[in-house]
Amino acid sequence: MIIDQFSETSAFEHLTWFVAIQEYVLNNNLHEADAGRYDIDGDDLFVIIADDTARDVHPPLEAHRTYIDLQLTIEGSFDVLWRPLAQCVDLLQPYSSEDDVLLMSDSATTCLTLSEGIAAVFFPGDAHAPQPPSVSVRKAVFKIKVP
Repeated sequence: MIIDQFSETSAFEHLTWFVAIQEYVLNNNLHEADAGRYDIDGDDLFVIIADDTARDVHPPLEAHRTYIDLQLTIEGSFDVLWRPLAQCVDLLQPYSSEDDVLLMSDSATTCLTLSEGIAAVFFPGDAHAPQPPSVSVRKAVFKIKVP
């Protein structure tokens, strides 16, 4: 996992796909874009713009095998729960290759708050659970196919 201000490129620049994401953010108004999926490089790199509101449902830890997630807060803030996948033992839902998700019922070991301009990268070994915001939030979830 990596977490830092998106503008602090030294934390991300070693990632070969980061330049494409940075260019996309610089050349597109994420505040005004309609919610939905936007292809950057087909299924190898795309972004999902999502608007989320407060609710009582708290999703479980999830992990992916096919995609890396870079979550960027555009407006507002939200918490993401985290635990190393290697430390998870309570399987909630087996891996689905169709949805690229594995769900765990383990408790998180860490809570991260992603406020505006903060980005977090979650690799396949990172079990994570984005939580509902206390107020509305807009975020971009970049999906990067694992090489």
